[in-house]
Amino acid sequence: METLTVGVLADAGLPEKVARALSDELPQDLADQAEAGSRVRWEVEVSRETLPLTDEGDVPLMDEAEELRQRYGWDYVVYLTDLPRSHDGDPMLCEASASAAAALVSMPALGAGRLVRRACKLLTALVLSVRDGTEDYPSTAVVSEALGHQSVRRVDPAGEADASYIVLPGRSNRLRLLIGMVRSNRPGRLLPALASSVAAAAATGAFGIFYASIWSLSDALHPGRLAMISVVVTGALTSWLIVHNSLWNRTRDADVRWRARVDNASTIITVWLSVATMYVVLWSVLFLVGLAVIEAGYLQSQLGHPVNLLDYVHLSWLAASLGTLAGALGSNFDSDDAIREATYSRREHQRRQLAHTYDD
Repeated sequence: METLTVGVLADAGLPEKVARALSDELPQDLADQAEAGSRVRWEVEVSRETLPLTDEGDVPLMDEAEELRQRYGWDYVVYLTDLPRSHDGDPMLCEASASAAAALVSMPALGAGRLVRRACKLLTALVLSVRDGTEDYPSTAVVSEALGHQSVRRVDPAGEADASYIVLPGRSNRLRLLIGMVRSNRPGRLLPALASSVAAAAATGAFGIFYASIWSLSDALHPGRLAMISVVVTGALTSWLIVHNSLWNRTRDADVRWRARVDNASTIITVWLSVATMYVVLWSVLFLVGLAVIEAGYLQSQLGHPVNLLDYVHLSWLAASLGTLAGALGSNFDSDDAIREATYSRREHQRRQLAHTYDD
């Protein structure tokens, strides 16, 4: 019985997590989907590795595939990357080449749900089509089934190259790409990088808990106005973090302008989700502090009416808003690594620098 090995290269983070999760299922899926009577035993190996970008922003997997396969002793190589890719303004899902025995998958184009199962089905289709070398590889019908939707278009090879592409046209696929990019950015991982901002926000918020004027103000404000204040302060801190840490993609290249817009949208959503999470944590802490410190009878004497739990909610709500706004004073990401993990433009810059290192 012939043994074929599929090597899965994966970027650190979500791609590696997905790759290791599907490594147990992929051999069986390949065996089940292979031609009847095929006597092949499939093996899957996973390796974390980041490939550099060319000056044009391309991932040179097909050029490096033969060297990678020889180095690791693989028969086929698949690269899972967290960088979004495009073709003529549409999100590109994957690229495959029979001559290179290689395929590349852009994870953000898969969206944010059922990633392991979708990726496993897609890799099965790609590896088998690359192995068979059929004219229509990768099949749009198979890719559509793997993704669970029909908006799929294949770009056939041009010239001497035999690499085919699967692109996802339409606004719904651009929205799916954006959601996938935010998922790959992992907003929760930014919270430790906001430690200085959290400290400043907590100190200011605690001051509000002990300041009687804040009690009266929170009692006088309508919940709708408190909600508006929350939106304003989280938006203000988000904007400051993006500007202060130079996270905005300012490219003027018309060919990739849509990518810059998507990059910036994913950065805004990622940072705002991190700030919003910080806000919720801060509110929870201040609410518990308010309950523990402020005696209900004393609060009632200050407000001039009977109090209940809702009054403590409003008090901690306003205090959290004041603290979040003051958090901008201490807001700076504590490490460059956190910045690179948060934005695609920084990660692409890092990979271009990696390419120059390889050349040297």
